[in-house]
Amino acid sequence: MRGKLLFVQLGALWLLGGLLMPAAVGALVVLLLGGEVAVGVGLVVALVLLVGYLFAVVTVTAGATRLGATLPGRLLWVVLVLLGGTLLWSQGWALADAAELDISENPWLTAVFGGLAYALTAGFLLRGRRLNLAAVAAFLALTIGGLAALRASGPDELEERIASAGINPGLVYVVEVPDYSPSDHAFGDRLGTGAFLPTDRTAIPPLQYVNVVGYGPGYHRADGGPGCGPTVTDSPLSIAECTPEPDGTVYRRGVVEHGYQVTVGDSTVVVSGSHAVDRTLLRAAARSARAGTAKDLPDFPGGGPFFVADVAGFRAQPLGIPPGVQYLRADHTSGDQSVRIIVSAAPAAQGDPCFISTCEPDGLDLTYLRRDDTHGYTHRHGDVLVTVEGGVSVDRALLRSTALAARPATDAELLHALPAAPPRDRFDRLRGWLRANVS
Repeated sequence: MRGKLLFVQLGALWLLGGLLMPAAVGALVVLLLGGEVAVGVGLVVALVLLVGYLFAVVTVTAGATRLGATLPGRLLWVVLVLLGGTLLWSQGWALADAAELDISENPWLTAVFGGLAYALTAGFLLRGRRLNLAAVAAFLALTIGGLAALRASGPDELEERIASAGINPGLVYVVEVPDYSPSDHAFGDRLGTGAFLPTDRTAIPPLQYVNVVGYGPGYHRADGGPGCGPTVTDSPLSIAECTPEPDGTVYRRGVVEHGYQVTVGDSTVVVSGSHAVDRTLLRAAARSARAGTAKDLPDFPGGGPFFVADVAGFRAQPLGIPPGVQYLRADHTSGDQSVRIIVSAAPAAQGDPCFISTCEPDGLDLTYLRRDDTHGYTHRHGDVLVTVEGGVSVDRALLRSTALAARPATDAELLHALPAAPPRDRFDRLRGWLRANVS
């Protein structure tokens, strides 16, 4: 007798989840056209009918469940099956849709799998441990199967990361450069692309520059210290330590820069440079400071007054606000750019690198490039042109071997380097976690 009640109870609940609940959801969707009142009334009616249906089922099949002996027990059964079954039913459909199982698109599969949620919930409450364990085992099997399907669903992880990063994987070329480290360690400590700098940072020459900036009468002055005279508040040497020199000039040494300030007309001209610049050179430059003309710097912006100096071995370029002139090593041998290597790849049809460089063929598909401040190689790989450029202090042979060694990044290397695509929803986050942690 109890076996018949068991089949009646589970069959009735299967009918509820597989047929009645999908029909109710479809009816509520239709009621949305009638506004909030129609939806509210529909929900109340659906809830009453659902509770009544479940109470009728447990009353008829009371002998099949542990809670069927008393009225409070049957009411508790109704609440547990209603809440637990609805939760499993809704989350099961959401997981199935996220896993792209297309169950909801097939009415037969909807009827078969839709009834599982309420039947399993009631299965946990049946009389008999074996039946309870069978319900638990079925629940675990369905959960594991659903998670496995979710992990396997969706776009390929590499394709998803590539799309999210917006890159062309065919243009990602990587290489290891002896005694160099990539600035971006996404591919690892040694392997990389883009910019490379010497692993031994002491091999990077300090940046040498000299700035010449004039400050008119309108700039605020302050005492520069005992025996040093007034200084311009906005000057990079305004709070520098000062040392009067025998000829009356004042040497100033700050944390970042050192140099001199001199008076030219009614302006105070500050000649300062990095600590890598020799003090004697700065003194000579300060003594030669004068008002600049278009002949000194034809491309000086704004047309306003500026000041220049004679800085042997350096080239001039405009400098920010207030208007000034910056001098950099004419031979491009100072700072990290002089020893930096940059690896890049681009479609060969995109442009001719020899348009802005002096080119010299150096073997099959290999060309040596030379510009004023850089040199390097291009190596053609079919429709892709790989370029390896370095500062003037980088050895030509190293640039050549790097160009020849650069290769396309493997799928595994791209997966390691590219960040995971941002999750769209909780199932997307769960899929990402499963792929990362479950082999």
